[in-house]
Amino acid sequence: MGHEPRISPTDAELVIAAQAGDSGCLGLLLERHRGRLHAAALRVLGYGPEAEDAVHDTFLIALRHIGDLKEPQAVVGWLHMVLHRCCLRQLRRRRGEVLVAEVPDRPDEGANIEERLEKAALREWIWDAVRKLPEPLRVAAMLRYFGSYQSYEELAAILAVPIGTVRSRLSEAKRKLAEILLETAGLIDSDARLQSHEHQRFYFEMFDRLNRHGERDRFLGHFAENLHLVRGAGMPTVGRSHLAYEIDSDTEAGVRLEPRRVLSAGRITVIEGAFLNPPEDPFHCPPGVALVVFHQHGVAQHLHLHLSSRPPSLEDD
Repeated sequence: MGHEPRISPTDAELVIAAQAGDSGCLGLLLERHRGRLHAAALRVLGYGPEAEDAVHDTFLIALRHIGDLKEPQAVVGWLHMVLHRCCLRQLRRRRGEVLVAEVPDRPDEGANIEERLEKAALREWIWDAVRKLPEPLRVAAMLRYFGSYQSYEELAAILAVPIGTVRSRLSEAKRKLAEILLETAGLIDSDARLQSHEHQRFYFEMFDRLNRHGERDRFLGHFAENLHLVRGAGMPTVGRSHLAYEIDSDTEAGVRLEPRRVLSAGRITVIEGAFLNPPEDPFHCPPGVALVVFHQHGVAQHLHLHLSSRPPSLEDD
């Protein structure tokens, strides 16, 4: 008996399914157009790793913003527009120009709850891939693609490494992340996702107890006695007492640190917060702070602390 020929879904159908949370369809869509996107990048950038980087950048942007595309049938043109902007960024990087992220069709400020839930499904797929990166690449990707302090200079300050190291780590992270995403389309590690959510809830509760109930010792008890505290380019300090001094000084001055975003993947947690200064001393602490915590066996062993002149931005949450 003959079989009906199998009809492949159109690009628009794949987009609609992806916007409804089907990450497998998004993976199929991106894989379908990988060859043509790479050929287009080669025409602009020539042969070399920059063309492949531009394609990976395009994939990452598509993964985060496919839900913002208003006309699914226009996805091919949209992908090529994203690629073109990524290629221009590569050309600017060659000339040493300051780079600013550009993403077409930004999300609607009035997005309803259904749209937010659909985007959350894709975000979980991305986070599952991020968790599979080696730690140095993972923390760089977490800060660059999901945090508020994303410039190479800020990442270098937060991680206390040279800018060149930041560049190389992000380049490698993009390559690995794009491949992992396509390999694991639709396969999300629910245990790892649950662990990440538990870490997020834990830190929000910890800061709430510290700020509202003064549970200082309980807060400090989460950190190892021989905690390695890194602040900018200065020499790391060893000992939980240094963190205790920071907390006590802020408390005495009437300053509170309010967490605004908590990102967690594996044993790495990024906390972005805003300092709330007292009215009589409004400039005691800078507006923003980023903390990168490295855990081991449920205890924070390393802490990177970065002060910022601006509070965290939460537009993409």
